[in-house]
Amino acid sequence: MPHTLTLCYIADATNIHVRRWLGYFVNRGHRVYCLSDRPGQIDGVTVIELPGSQDVGCSRPLNACIRQVREIIQEIQPDLVHVFFLYHLGWLAALSGFHPLIITLLGPDLMLSRQNYKSGLQLKFAHLLNSLSLKQADLVTTVSDNLCKAASRMGMGLVPIELIPIGVDPHLFRPDLETTELREKLQIPDDSFVVLSPRRMAPRYNQNTIIESIPKVLEEIPRAVFILKDAFSDNPERLAYVEALREQAEALGVQHAIRWVGEVPMAELPYYYALSDVVVSVPTVDGMPVTIFEAMAAQKPLIVGDLASYNEVIIHGQTGLRVPVHNSQVLAGAIVKMHHNPALAKRMVEESQVILHQYGIFDEQMMRMERYYNGLLSQDIPRRHPVRKALNRFLLKALVS
Repeated sequence: MPHTLTLCYIADATNIHVRRWLGYFVNRGHRVYCLSDRPGQIDGVTVIELPGSQDVGCSRPLNACIRQVREIIQEIQPDLVHVFFLYHLGWLAALSGFHPLIITLLGPDLMLSRQNYKSGLQLKFAHLLNSLSLKQADLVTTVSDNLCKAASRMGMGLVPIELIPIGVDPHLFRPDLETTELREKLQIPDDSFVVLSPRRMAPRYNQNTIIESIPKVLEEIPRAVFILKDAFSDNPERLAYVEALREQAEALGVQHAIRWVGEVPMAELPYYYALSDVVVSVPTVDGMPVTIFEAMAAQKPLIVGDLASYNEVIIHGQTGLRVPVHNSQVLAGAIVKMHHNPALAKRMVEESQVILHQYGIFDEQMMRMERYYNGLLSQDIPRRHPVRKALNRFLLKALVS
């Protein structure tokens, strides 16, 4: 058993990746706290909600949260602080002044969208806060190589950056699960060719392109069935998107080929992969999604969007197929290709196992993270440029005061 640490995370306690990460370190015997911007519970974790921390449009609630975060950290006296997501939560962590500080980037925190801001000036301001906050970290971890490069450009060499994807448990996600009950529940005939879309329904995950591909797929594979999961709404944007998807499917006459599935608990998720013949994910922007490793562990062939985030793991024609994000015709052709060429699908699955074991085993990546924790505390990982960090922290504090 490793030396017991007191770990303070600043993260969304409802996020599945956060919950798995923190649960691992609880099971390793560490004392774990989570300062969360959303109410939630995690077994073995002391979760402390930060009221008002989701109101990110002005400095007043941000300043109130900064003061609260400092007070909580002083009371906890952790060995280190680790924050998930740079945007906003990373600002709070950076302004806490606590070291060592670790920032984990999952993707969307670096991909700020203009549509979420009243003006281009506000967007530039958020980017500036991101950059200054990143420079306060003693270690940055990311889930893909392109995020490492983006973080390196923002950090300007002030902070070490490591690639640590969030992997899967290969004992849960495997190809030999019994799926008869699930097949009956979803009313999927035994001779169907099952296409699984594993991402939650939101505009950035681009399920509209998948639906648009269905008529072309059905011309070649009349028995194809598409499972569109997480077809539920927890905010107005998603509600409108899900409704638009249903209307799109109705207009195309493909409702009979779709199984709309609500939120799938983690315990049931492996059975959806085991039931599928191919897994499709074509978001417009992405980090390194766990869904890729889930499909690999379940030994299912993958079709993904042609994004730089996937360069380390999806080599076109070798470990999966890559398609243009918004091209439904090419996507349909890729799905048909997987159906008509099972030897190719099998070969890609086999080659993907090397990638899975290199990047995608959860316990191995968490053991790496624990070594980094100990390295920071023993100063095996030196802290860089303290004077420049102090200057950047002064600028950051001035911007939000």
